[in-house]
Amino acid sequence: MIYLNNFKQLPDSAVNALYNLVKDLINKNTTNILEVGTYAGQVTVQLCAAAGEKSSSVNVISIDDNNDTFSPAAEESLKENHFRNYSIESGELEQKFEENVIRSNIIYIDRFHEQIEEKLEFIKSNVIVPTKVIFRNPKNAEDYPFDVTEFIPEVKPRARKKSTPVKEEIKEEIKETIQNKKTTP
Repeated sequence: MIYLNNFKQLPDSAVNALYNLVKDLINKNTTNILEVGTYAGQVTVQLCAAAGEKSSSVNVISIDDNNDTFSPAAEESLKENHFRNYSIESGELEQKFEENVIRSNIIYIDRFHEQIEEKLEFIKSNVIVPTKVIFRNPKNAEDYPFDVTEFIPEVKPRARKKSTPVKEEIKEEIKETIQNKKTTP
């Protein structure tokens, strides 16, 4: 994979581990991968490659405060690799995060290091499909600096419809009418 920028947020070994991890997490129900913190696109390229290798229908949504900080930018590396399974959104990171959480089956967080517990609670209370969250933990081992958490939405049982005596009477009347039509020449 082609990464055009000299800036590396993660060592190559960690990027390779993340690539393999994401590839293993993608399943038939995966539609979107959310990356929180695009930076120069080192991980974005890997996420797009892993998604494209597993399924042509999986998209990467990469969000950050400002996507023109680095030169060359993430999008240039993605275009150089001929990836089309991505969107890069910039602006208010908090708002973009909240908008895209419910659309994603896999979330990679490389921002909010000091607020990770708060962000995990937000994800837990807002997911509508099973969602796996990978976050970079600078305190974890250097060879595998990621933590993975899965959130499964709580499914509340639906109330059963109660049968009322009136409905039962109508059902009987319909049955009788049908029977009468069958017996009448």
